[in-house]
Amino acid sequence: MVIGNWLALLQRQSPNLAPIGWDEVVVGYDFGFLKPEEIQSWVRDSDFTGEACLHLGALIDPELITFEACLWRAAAEVTGKAPRPGGQRWAKAQDRWRVALLRDLMEAPLSLEALGVAVETLYECVGCPEDMLGLWTAPSPWQKGVPVAWREGIEAFLHRTEQTLAVAS
Repeated sequence: MVIGNWLALLQRQSPNLAPIGWDEVVVGYDFGFLKPEEIQSWVRDSDFTGEACLHLGALIDPELITFEACLWRAAAEVTGKAPRPGGQRWAKAQDRWRVALLRDLMEAPLSLEALGVAVETLYECVGCPEDMLGLWTAPSPWQKGVPVAWREGIEAFLHRTEQTLAVAS
């Protein structure tokens, strides 16, 4: 996976969707992609003026120990309610991350084996629902070998999920 500015990757890989919002930021933080500094920069570069947002953007050590609670409070301040695992907003943001990360992987010059390993790693990282399970095949635990990706299945998954996200936007 690409190391660097995760928000830029998300925006680049989903240009036809709404701008990145609090749902994507909260989910990206929960998945471990977004670090506090990147989120704080996003908050400061945006036009958020609420007390919780200003506080989140200004946190420094040792206050960063409270970062997660401040993030949820700022998201709720702007949107009315922070997304929660299992909720519709969470699922939509999770899908946006999955699509962006899979698009990024598909653009890389990877063999089917390397892509299979990457897709399996992505699946484990973002805790994706079982609709991704058919995107690669993995050998049984007693067999030697590596996972192998199914490019056509990944493209079909991306197309289907992107259509759902575009309708929801």
